[in-house]
Amino acid sequence: MQRRKTLLILLTVAVVTLVGLVAMAFLRDTDPPRLYLEHVDRLAEGQPLRFFVSSDEPATMVLTYAGVVVEEVAQDHTFDLPAAAGLHTAHLVATDAAGNATEETVTVVGVPPLTPLVEVQGVVTAGDPLGVRVSPQAGAQDPLLTAAVTDVSVMLNGGLLPVRQVVSPDGVTQLLAVAATTMTVEPTTLELSVTVVDEFGRARSVNHGVELTPLPVEVEQLQLSAATLSLITPEARDLEAAVIADAWASAEEQPLWSEPFLMPIGGVSTSGFGDARRYAQGGPVSFHYGLDLAAPMGTPVLATNAGRVLIADHYPIKGGFIAVDHGAGVMSYYFHLSRINVQVGQAVQGGELIGEVGSEGLSTGPHLHWEMRVHGEASNPLAWVDRAFPGDPR
Repeated sequence: MQRRKTLLILLTVAVVTLVGLVAMAFLRDTDPPRLYLEHVDRLAEGQPLRFFVSSDEPATMVLTYAGVVVEEVAQDHTFDLPAAAGLHTAHLVATDAAGNATEETVTVVGVPPLTPLVEVQGVVTAGDPLGVRVSPQAGAQDPLLTAAVTDVSVMLNGGLLPVRQVVSPDGVTQLLAVAATTMTVEPTTLELSVTVVDEFGRARSVNHGVELTPLPVEVEQLQLSAATLSLITPEARDLEAAVIADAWASAEEQPLWSEPFLMPIGGVSTSGFGDARRYAQGGPVSFHYGLDLAAPMGTPVLATNAGRVLIADHYPIKGGFIAVDHGAGVMSYYFHLSRINVQVGQAVQGGELIGEVGSEGLSTGPHLHWEMRVHGEASNPLAWVDRAFPGDPR
């Protein structure tokens, strides 16, 4: 009897234990943590990643990113790591007290800063045009890993140069700026500073020194008659200055040319660009802003490049005067013409007949005075010939 009672007790204990084990197994936590994530997929290299994780229960969180492993026990936590350059995965494992784990993997792009390339001549003759080419994303391949450019500034000796964008046939974007350098008889170094700002507000600057070879200091004394000198009156100067100012006010911002510039005539140079001269004995020294090319009266004058005619008329000092706007801050002037073959507003092509050589205005004989102006400043015309952009090889 006693033995039977003992067996019943043991059987009851076994059943109760088994039921308890089954209940414990049934009630055991088998659900992994549920996670909420916040992060930025694309950001600047070095910028804080700030990977925020929120769990529905406390958990051990392990984040692996760009070779760095960080562990934290929490329910809500922000991992603050610097973004690594390039494309990397951020792998998160969250494990609760029962050993249940949840894994999440995201891709993060760390965009490196721009590496601008600036192409500019290191030495030019004073008065020559200076061309600046800027490749703001030099060597860039993957657009996802390349920062977008939001601003580019080109400064020459503290002055801001207009910048225009061009895209080559192979899809490479470049920014171009052009300036007329200072006309000086002293050795001079110009300071060029190019700053590129990207979508993340990061600014990268590249600085270059441009050495100017001085102009000759020999001063030519022009022998002008009293009748010729009488043409230079304040009224005549003001009239021609106003006409030129109006032309520049309507100039085209975008380039109208794509081919190299041409000589407008094949005459003989009688006075070079930048020559120092006096118009009257003992008078002030001035520089010659253009190139004088002697040729017979009536010699055809051709447009140096494609553009639009903005001035075409006869004036007291400049005589027959044509100005052709080539766009992008570049304009060519033609003085002392005996005949004008174009009208204001007319589009012309490089090599097209626009006028004929004469000796009108402030002139001592038949010749063409030819100027190349950059944003209103005189530049050496010969430095443009056979080039589509200053500094390009001929």
